[in-house]
Amino acid sequence: MTDLRILTDADAVARQAADALAWRIGDAREQGRDVHIALAGGSTPRRAYELLGAVEGSWKHVHLWLGDERCVPHDDPESNARMVLESLYANVRAAPPRLHKLPRPEVPEDAAWLYGLEIRASVADLSFDVVLLGMGPDGHTASLFPGHPALKATESPCIAVREAPKPPPERVTLTLPVLRRAGHTLLLATGAEKREALARAVSGDRALPIALLGEGLDEILCDRAAAPGA
Repeated sequence: MTDLRILTDADAVARQAADALAWRIGDAREQGRDVHIALAGGSTPRRAYELLGAVEGSWKHVHLWLGDERCVPHDDPESNARMVLESLYANVRAAPPRLHKLPRPEVPEDAAWLYGLEIRASVADLSFDVVLLGMGPDGHTASLFPGHPALKATESPCIAVREAPKPPPERVTLTLPVLRRAGHTLLLATGAEKREALARAVSGDRALPIALLGEGLDEILCDRAAAPGA
């Protein structure tokens, strides 16, 4: 059953997300193992990364991946990789973690294939320790949009997305089976524009991609504005 936690505002959500990531990073360090975390884009995750970078002291065992990425150059303002570098990496107090960027982002199919190979070689059983997700007002998560053929992908860890309804239209995203397989999947939802979609997702409306995670979605952190029934 998904755990829904309602916090005061978007900053409180970001702080709780940073704490959750820091706990799992620290737990893996104590166990002497690597930890693989798939990151989300968006303003609330960005704030969480800023906070996380300032508190975490050791990153040698941490591998950061992108739950989805826009097919733009790595220095483009739309790039999630650039956002992670400008937030988390700009605030780290020690040698930074390894960020697995999307290779050859100019060709979505090539990028998805190469990224999938890297994931298969690095992430045991294709099971990330943590997947952090955001959600759009339409219920999309990562770059999995309502009614898009990418929702049907079952074999590959990630897939190319063309003609996404939200610009830029060419993207690469982790697939639903990989999102469901993660050790812990955490959704951040903030703002009144997310309230209707979150209420539908919590009620199990499978027209929304986020609801297709089912029991694979472990935890939701939302602010009061996005809370169902607010």
